[in-house]
Parts: sequence; C-alpha cells; structure tokens
Amino acid sequence: MTQKGLSIIISAPSGTGKTTTCKRLIQRMPNLRIATSHTTRKIRDGETGGVDYFFISRKEFETKRDNEDFLEWAQVHTEYYGTSFESIEKPQQEGFDILLELDVQGVDSLRNMKFNGAYILILPPSIKEMMNRLRKRGTETEESIEIRVNTGKEEIKNYKKYDYVITNFDVEETVESILAIVQSEKSRVSHYIPTSDDIKELLG
Repeated sequence: MTQKGLSIIISAPSGTGKTTTCKRLIQRMPNLRIATSHTTRKIRDGETGGVDYFFISRKEFETKRDNEDFLEWAQVHTEYYGTSFESIEKPQQEGFDILLELDVQGVDSLRNMKFNGAYILILPPSIKEMMNRLRKRGTETEESIEIRVNTGKEEIKNYKKYDYVITNFDVEETVESILAIVQSEKSRVSHYIPTSDDIKELLG
C-alpha cells in the first residue's frame, strides 16, 4: 500500500527568499510536486502556462469558484488566485508530496476546513533585510516596496497560524530545516503504514 503524500504549505513575506527556497526544495525532493494554482492575472515573461500557473479568464475562474472546484482561493489586489482540489488529490493518492505556496488568506481557508499538512512560515532575518532584498531585485519602485513591506509586517503578525517558523538567514540551511520537518511529519503515527501482514495483524 502506498503512503499518501504529505501536504507542505509554505508562506513568506516578499523579499524573504521563498521562490529560491522552493526551487531548491524541489531539487532535493524528487517525490515533490507543486500544486499549480489558477490565476486571472496576465502571464509574465519567462512564465509557462500550466507550469507556473493555469492562466484563465475572470469568468472561467468565477465558474470554477461557484462550482466549488477550489480547495482555497483568494483575491489579491484585483486578481484571483486559487488551488484546485484536482491539483492536489490525484498526485497525493499516487504517493507524491505536494507543495502549496500560499499567503495568510489561503492558510486561513485551509485551517478553517481542517486541511491536514505541515504549515511552514519563512521569515527574513529583519524588516531591514527584507527591504534590502526587495531593492536588490531592481524590479520594484519604492512605493511598491513600501506596500510589500507593510503587507509582510501583517503576515509576520500571523505567525501563530503556522506549525513551524523558519528564519531564512541562508537558503541551504532553510531547505535543510524544511527537509527535517518533512521527515518528522512522515514519522507521525497517523502516517504509519504496516510493512508486513504480520505487523498489520498485530495493529488490528
């Protein structure tokens, strides 16, 4: 019998290094699959439909939402983002672990429905460092940086909604911490599957 995959929910304020961390995590975990979200925003240069996101119209999104096709969905600024049940359930039944990158609003939705998983919040070493990292990108205006930092401060205040909090001083150390969390979660009694018929018989 195949052990059902684990859901790994990761959140982080902008400028924390979440994207780099998740890319390294995928390299280190061959059994990991990303739950590709649906969004109504326009595709950006370098992105691929069906890989980075499923890019759909507002009308299509609202139809899926009304049909309750989404595990969670949120409106961020003027655009919709949502994670479909299909993107999670099928890979998990096949034994793959699933990575969900969500904001606090998405985590709230999952917590309210008692969705099982390892909820991890990645934080920057300081607000000052978060601002420095955003500036180093060279893609944001000062006004945009200020908005992202203020949003990040509110996300940090919600840290108790998570099971684990990791400060990202170094990406490799952060990835190692997440791998240790995953191993610990997989060793929980609730995830145990007997390895033989005689042990299975003992456990009833």
